[in-house]
Amino acid sequence: MDATGARLLAARIAAGVRIGAVIELVADSGADLRAGDRGVVREFDATGAVIVEWERGFDSAIDPHQTPFRSLAA
Repeated sequence: MDATGARLLAARIAAGVRIGAVIELVADSGADLRAGDRGVVREFDATGAVIVEWERGFDSAIDPHQTPFRSLAA
């Protein structure tokens, strides 16, 4: 595994979710995201952010350490 792969794996482990997981925000986060918003985890970036495709029709990155969310059962 190269350094980038290791960083992405560490980000996934730290976030506690996998690509394809459905998550729900527990609290409001920023101007565009509200508690109860749901989305699918699409990827992780090298900084550890989780890239989510939200049901409301847009993608955004969230910091798993600053944005409270929970993983929903599949």
